[in-house]
Amino acid sequence: MLHKVVGTLMGIPLDIFSLYRLRGEGCLHHLLLKVGRPGFNNADEGEYDRAEAAADVKRRALLRTYQAEALSGECGRWHEVLLVGELQASPAGGELSVGRGGVYVELWVAETRHGHPWMVLGTAEGEEAFWREVARDEDLAALGARRPAEKLRAFFLSEGEG
Repeated sequence: MLHKVVGTLMGIPLDIFSLYRLRGEGCLHHLLLKVGRPGFNNADEGEYDRAEAAADVKRRALLRTYQAEALSGECGRWHEVLLVGELQASPAGGELSVGRGGVYVELWVAETRHGHPWMVLGTAEGEEAFWREVARDEDLAALGARRPAEKLRAFFLSEGEG
């Protein structure tokens, strides 16, 4: 995921998908956030830190929006927030990469050999279809996702929609 630009290695801009579990009194919700991380010069650690911080600011804003608007109306109180996992690649199925947020999505989620928080996720008709999509994608296959995948329903928010 690196490009060589005028003799300098660059970290490319990419979408980061973060899955959260929000637990309240008597309720449980899943939230999938999609935010963009800007490109950065790999030779400059400060530039990398700024790119990560920019993505984190976007994530926190979407999370606050979801808690304040969706959950306050649905459950009436704030929830404990837990990061389930993160994917820094295009999800299986492609639907989440091009789709707009603000809707519920059915996801397949699998841990990777790299441990928490890294995961593979995506949309598919069933678990075997999900695994076929993962195997077809070189980046996803390289993450070493582990069976079984778990099916979750999550509210999907994308940057610019919060």
